[in-house]
Amino acid sequence: MSRRAPNPNQAELTFFEVPAAPRSDSGGLDIALAVREALSDMLGLATLQGHDRHEIAARVSRLSNHEISKHMLDRYTAPSADGWRLPVEALPALTLATGDYRLLEMVAEACGCKVYRGEEAMLAEIGALTMQERNVKARLTDLRKNIPDAVMERLTSEVLKRLGDK
Repeated sequence: MSRRAPNPNQAELTFFEVPAAPRSDSGGLDIALAVREALSDMLGLATLQGHDRHEIAARVSRLSNHEISKHMLDRYTAPSADGWRLPVEALPALTLATGDYRLLEMVAEACGCKVYRGEEAMLAEIGALTMQERNVKARLTDLRKNIPDAVMERLTSEVLKRLGDK
C-alpha cells in the first residue's frame, strides 16, 4: 500500500510547535507595544468574565505581595504611557488572577521558549524520553551489528559458563 503525498495546501497540525529562535537584530526584542496590547486583551477578557480591573489589581497585589492598583493597570495598558511598564514580578500573579496565559506565553516565545502547563509538560517529557529511547535502541542495534563474531562467541560462552556454575 503506498502512502499519499502530502498536500502542500494543507496545514500540518502538531501538538507542540517549536518556537522560533529569539530575534537578535537591533530592537528585535522590543515587545513593549505587544505587552500593552496583550495586557489590555487579558484585562478586557477578565471584564467580560465579570472581573473588573479593581478586582484584578487586588488579586495581583495579594498574590504578589506588591501593591498594584487599578490606575497602575490602566497606565500599563495605555499606549501613551510609555514610561509605565508592568513589572515582571507581577506576571505570575497577573496570570493566576486572570487565568490568562497569553502574556506569559508571548514573553516566552520572544525568548525562543514555550510554556507548557500541567499535563502538557508531562506529554513533552514523554516525547523527550521517547526520543531518547529511540536513540538508545538505534545505538544498541548499531553495536550489535558491528560486534565481531569472535567477541560475541567469547562473551556468550562466558555467560553460559557462569550460568552453568550455579
